[in-house]
Amino acid sequence: MWAGYWLCSSFFFSSWGDRMWNFAIGLYLVKLTPGLLQLTAIYGAVVTSSVILFAPIIGNWIDRKNRLVVIRTLLLLQNGLIICSAVFISLILFKVTTNNNILSFLKAFVIIFGAAANLASQGEQISITRDWVVVICHKDKDSLAKLNAHMRRIDLSVAILAPIAVGSLMSLISDLSGIALICGWNILSMFSEYIQLHHIYKTVPELAEKHINEYEILGETESDHKVKSTGLGIFDRIKLSFIGWKVYKSQSIYLAGIALAVLYLTVLGFSSITVGYAYSQSMKEVYVSIFFGTGALFGILGTIVFPFLRNKVGLVKTGVIGLGYQCSMLILCVISIWAPGSPSSLRHIDKYVTKLNTTFTNTVSYNNSSTIQPPVAINHSYVSILLLMLGVVLSRSGLWISDLTITQLQQENVEEEFRGAVGGVQSSLNSVLDLMQYILTIVLFRPEDFGILILISFSAVFTSFLLYLTFSIKTSLGSKS
Repeated sequence: MWAGYWLCSSFFFSSWGDRMWNFAIGLYLVKLTPGLLQLTAIYGAVVTSSVILFAPIIGNWIDRKNRLVVIRTLLLLQNGLIICSAVFISLILFKVTTNNNILSFLKAFVIIFGAAANLASQGEQISITRDWVVVICHKDKDSLAKLNAHMRRIDLSVAILAPIAVGSLMSLISDLSGIALICGWNILSMFSEYIQLHHIYKTVPELAEKHINEYEILGETESDHKVKSTGLGIFDRIKLSFIGWKVYKSQSIYLAGIALAVLYLTVLGFSSITVGYAYSQSMKEVYVSIFFGTGALFGILGTIVFPFLRNKVGLVKTGVIGLGYQCSMLILCVISIWAPGSPSSLRHIDKYVTKLNTTFTNTVSYNNSSTIQPPVAINHSYVSILLLMLGVVLSRSGLWISDLTITQLQQENVEEEFRGAVGGVQSSLNSVLDLMQYILTIVLFRPEDFGILILISFSAVFTSFLLYLTFSIKTSLGSKS
């Protein structure tokens, strides 16, 4: 099982880079538009829209290409594009120009390069977690559960350290130091990951063997396809994208996958929106990163509990327990809306309506301002933000128990030639719901509106629980018949 150790080591480098970047980009975008969450929401909307459009195509490309070629291409793109995006952020923060048009172009480049880097990262995750892991474990369910839990534990452990590292540098030294750390790490990570994955590829001969049947997927015979030029054309790629959704729907575990996707319609996690909101409530970067890390600790607890729950009650029922626990902990976030220190308009709905015109005028003047200002404290009480963070932190155990459950359900039940396609569609579905939260944040972008987002998010998580419960009942009835 040495290949599993090498895979975990490679995953550590990849996860550290992703966690640093995802944490830092939320803070940097708020610094570019202080007091508002709009640029953060726009970035999230572009990132998720690109995944919706291109993830199924990337998934099909992964299914049809040599595993090592896939990894080499995605590593180069992901790390190179993050470095480019970080450089553009530094140019804006250090005011190399005061021309508003140039600044707008630089912000656009930050968003575009960041979205492209995320696509490459999504492709790498699909390839490693949906395909390489299954091959390395030789489809052994116990080994698969353990390796999944180990990798998730690494990811969440890194989530403790990476945000604290980059957040501390930004808070105690300078923003430039954070950018330097991100760029340096991505250069190191690119070479380290490839060397380790190349070693695994040579160690596990099965990775070089891949069943590829693109003709069957396209609804053609091989002889029909030979009359075409070598490789798939644009029409075939579009066709593959649509057929990927059909393949996904035909899977026995598709309802569980939908339940997982619905979990993405939430701001009750440590996304860039939540980080930005906490910062807007005068919470220092270092404290935000500490909550970020504590949430990861509870996530790690979930990965430790997962294998025991799976052995005790079975894989399907483990997901029910995880989602149920997550819902119960998020009630604290709902309570935070009406707690002292909450800026939510729901606390003073009558005043909110009477002051709507004044608020709109102030919002317009904020949007027209290009001066970088620090966030302004809304209220001296921290009860509300602490309740919000506590609810999010405690819910992480349930989230990762359910995530590991659904991931393994897909690994066990999806055939090899469709792993990339199903993984790509799952990423696309996740992003559809993720996009909805960013659209909502673009509309409800003021901190005073965050309470509405909390209620929507809690409703989404509860809906996910009901969907998975339905899948669990159907599975139970099917096994008895």
